[in-house]
Amino acid sequence: MTLRKNLIPFLVLIVPGLLGGTARAADAPSGDPIKVLGETVEYFHEEQKVIGTGNVKIDYEDTLLTADKITVYTETGQALAEGNVTLVQKDNTYKGPRGEYNFKTHKGRVEQMDAQFGPLYGKARQVERVDEGHFRATDGYVTTCCGDNPFYKIQSKQVDIHPGQKVTVRNAMLVVRGVPILFIPYYTQHFVNFDRFPVELVPGKDSEWGMFLLSRWRYQLGQSEEFSSKGNVLVDWREENGLGGGFENIYKGKRIGRGAIRAYYIDDKDAPDHLDSDRYRVQWRHQLQINEYTQLTAEYHKLSDADMTKDFFFREEYERDVNPDTYVSLVVNRPEYGLMLLDRERVNDFATVVERSPEVRYDTYQKPFQGTDIFYRQEVRAANLKKEFGPTEHQIDAGRIDTDHTLLYRAKAGPVSVTPRIGTRQTYYSRTLPNEDEEDAFRGTVDPGVDASVRFFKTYDVYLHKYGLDYNQVRHIFNPTVSYNFRPNPTRPRTVLQQFDAIDAIDKQHYLRFNFQNTLQTKEHDRGTLRSREIARIIPFFDMDYDTHHVENLGYDAELSPYPWLGIESDGLYNTHLSQWEIINADLNIRRGPFEFGIGQRFINDESNQTTAEVRWTINERWAVRVYERYDFERQALDDEFEITVSRAFDCIIMDFTYNHREGDTFFVAFRLKGFPKASVSLSQTYNRPKSYARPSQL
Repeated sequence: MTLRKNLIPFLVLIVPGLLGGTARAADAPSGDPIKVLGETVEYFHEEQKVIGTGNVKIDYEDTLLTADKITVYTETGQALAEGNVTLVQKDNTYKGPRGEYNFKTHKGRVEQMDAQFGPLYGKARQVERVDEGHFRATDGYVTTCCGDNPFYKIQSKQVDIHPGQKVTVRNAMLVVRGVPILFIPYYTQHFVNFDRFPVELVPGKDSEWGMFLLSRWRYQLGQSEEFSSKGNVLVDWREENGLGGGFENIYKGKRIGRGAIRAYYIDDKDAPDHLDSDRYRVQWRHQLQINEYTQLTAEYHKLSDADMTKDFFFREEYERDVNPDTYVSLVVNRPEYGLMLLDRERVNDFATVVERSPEVRYDTYQKPFQGTDIFYRQEVRAANLKKEFGPTEHQIDAGRIDTDHTLLYRAKAGPVSVTPRIGTRQTYYSRTLPNEDEEDAFRGTVDPGVDASVRFFKTYDVYLHKYGLDYNQVRHIFNPTVSYNFRPNPTRPRTVLQQFDAIDAIDKQHYLRFNFQNTLQTKEHDRGTLRSREIARIIPFFDMDYDTHHVENLGYDAELSPYPWLGIESDGLYNTHLSQWEIINADLNIRRGPFEFGIGQRFINDESNQTTAEVRWTINERWAVRVYERYDFERQALDDEFEITVSRAFDCIIMDFTYNHREGDTFFVAFRLKGFPKASVSLSQTYNRPKSYARPSQL
C-alpha cells in the first residue's frame, strides 16, 4: 500500500517513527523528529521513505541540507539529495549536484563538491564525512580565492578538514595560474584566529621614514588544549632609519595562564641628537586565573626613550596609551570581600609615575546587617607611595593608610526609594609636606548624605508608519534622582599634604545633585514580530552648592536613535561661574546600504576644538573608498590629519592604497587576502565610533 499526499508549498511532514514509534533506526539521540519541507512531500509507507521535491529543506540540529529533491529512508536515516545540493554545518558549506547524508550516523558525502570552510574555498571530486568533526575531500584543492579559476591553489589527492580546528593537506602541489610551482609534502592551517595570512607585506613612503617596507611573518609553535603559542616575526626596513626587527608572541596554557611578549630593536640612523641610536621596546603582559576567585596580572613596559613608540608604533600603541604601567597585581574577588595586592614600579626614567610598593586594598562591598535593610561597607588601603617626576631627581614619598566606612539604610516612602547614609574617612600619613621634617599626621572627615529616586512611566498611543518610521506606541520612562552630600572641612587641609592621587585631594563639600533620566521606547516590526527598541535617552544633571548657592556641574548626556540606522550621541559640561561650556562631545552616525558616515566633535575649552569625520562607500564587490578627516580649530597644524584609502578586491586579495597627511605625507599599499582580511600592521587612522554603533564591514 502506498500513501501519497501532494501538499501545498512548504507544508511540513514529520517523518514517522522518529517520535518513538517502531521505525527507530532514524531516531536521533535527542529524539527530535526530522522535518522535511518542500513544495511537494510524499510518504511511501511500505518502503518507509519520504520524498520531497521542489526547494526541499531539512534543518536538523547543526546540519542544514537543501536540494531540488531529497529522499529520506526512515529505517536507516539515510538521505539522498539530488540537484543543487547544499550541506551546511556550522561555518562550513558544501555544494554539488548530488549528495548523501545519514542523520543517524552523521556521515555523508557530496559529489563534484564546491566548498567554503571558514575563509578557505575548495573543490573536490567528492567530500565525505569520516566521523564527527572530520571531513575528507578527494582529488581536490584549497585556496583563499573565490571563483572557478583561482589565481593559486594547493592541490592534493586528499584534503582532511576538521571544522573549527584545522585543514591538513598531504602530498600537495602549489599551482599558480595552472602551472605547478612547488611540491608540499605536508601542510596544516589551523582555524584558531584564522584571520591573517602567514606573510604580510606593507610597502610605502613616509615623510619621516622615507621609503619603507614593513613585514610580519606569522608562526605557530604549538596548538593544544594544554599549551599554544603563536605570533609574528617582524622585519622592517625604513630608508631614513635603517633595518629594524623583533617579534610578538601570544601564548596560552592551562597551568601558566595567558599572555603576550613583544620586543623590537632598531639601530636608528636618524635618531635625534639627544638620543642613542640603539632604540628598543620590550613588553610583557600576563594573566593567570589561579582559582575561581583569584587572578594574577602582570605588565612590564621598558622603552629606550619617550619617543620610541611615537616614532615607530604610533597607531598601534602611542595613541592608545602614551605611558603604560608596569605592575604586578593579585586580585581576590569573593562574594564576602575583595582583596587586592599591587606593586607598581617605574622602569622608564623619563616617565612620571606614582610607585606603589606595595599597596594593599580590602573591600567588603555593601552587605546587609543582621538580615535588615541596613547595609555596611568598609574599604581599607595601605600603601608605600613614591612619586618620581620625569627625568628629574625630584620625588616625594610617604606611607599612607586610608580607611573608608559607610553605613546606609534602604527604605521606601510610597513610590520613592530613600537611602540615608553616613560615612567616615580616616587617613594616616607617615609624612606631610617634604619640608615638615618627617612629621606624620592623621586626617579625618565624615560624609553624611541621603539619596532618593522615583520612577514614573506612561505609554502613549502614538503610531507612526511614514517617513521610514515604524513606531507602535511610545513609552516614556522618567526616573529623577536627588542626592544630598555633605562633608565638612577635613581635620587637615589638602594644601599641607603631598598629592599622590584623588584621596589626597579630598576637600569639603556641601551640595545637592539632581539627575533626570528620560527614556523613550517603542515597538517595531522585526520579521513579523513586534520588538522593543530604545529610541532616546536624555539625562540632564546639575549640582546645587549650599555654601555658594550656585549651580555647579551642569551638564547632560544624550543618546538618540530615531531610526535603527541613525545614531546620535552627545554629552556636555557647562561652567556656570564663567558662563561657558567646558566640554562638549557629539557624534552622528549613519549607515545605509553601501554608505557609512560618521562625524564627531570634541571640544575642551582653551585646549581643543576638534572635528573628526569619516565616509565609507562600498561601491560594489570590487571597489570601496574610505575618507578620514581630523581638524583641530585650536591647534590646527599640530592635529590636522587627512587620509584616503581606495580598496580594490580581486578573487584572492584586497589591495588598500592609502594616502595620509599628518605633519607630513605618507603613502602605502597593504595587501590582504580575502580569506584573511585582518591586517596586523596598523598604519591607517579610523574614526572611533560610539559604543552603540555597529562596526563596519571588512571591505
